[in-house]
Amino acid sequence: MDFEALRTELHRTVDEIIDRHLDRTPSSGRNPAESVSATGETKTEWSYRWPGGGVENFHRAQWYEVAGDRGRHRVLVAWAQRSAWGKEDRLRAIVFLQQGQATSTTYYPLTEFVETDDDRFAATIPRPSRPRAQLRTEDPRPDRFSGHVVERADALFESIAQSSSVRLVLEEGDEEEMVRHGYWVASLRNRF
Repeated sequence: MDFEALRTELHRTVDEIIDRHLDRTPSSGRNPAESVSATGETKTEWSYRWPGGGVENFHRAQWYEVAGDRGRHRVLVAWAQRSAWGKEDRLRAIVFLQQGQATSTTYYPLTEFVETDDDRFAATIPRPSRPRAQLRTEDPRPDRFSGHVVERADALFESIAQSSSVRLVLEEGDEEEMVRHGYWVASLRNRF
């Protein structure tokens, strides 16, 4: 057992509880009700069979546990490259929910972060009132995105001529925030 990681997670959780009771927003801007921790399990190769039958190969993946108002779940952040928006080898990170027990091989993709033209990573933001629709510039922005970078899709990808949809933008190393976003998307779409 990694006692240092456990100690760090406990301290973070206690700080989040104190912030909630003091009605303060944590400086990171993330939702204090969601706790994310890396399990230490990684994969150097992993593949996923999409519902249409195609298989995608991922070159690295990291397991996380995320807990919030919809329970505790295991998710996998998996990285691959594929052609998209005018670039042949655009990186992407997909957050997969592991369904069932820890030995289950059934996964559900929650959200996808795609490499932008300036080497950051962006994911669509669902509209809370219509979770299958994308949030647009004219829509009210959910509070959870205060303190986060949110930009229009056409500002992130040169090949998108005009779009009023917005994306959550993160750095490549911010996998924990990718997991939080996936958890929120899954909660909105009743995937738990």
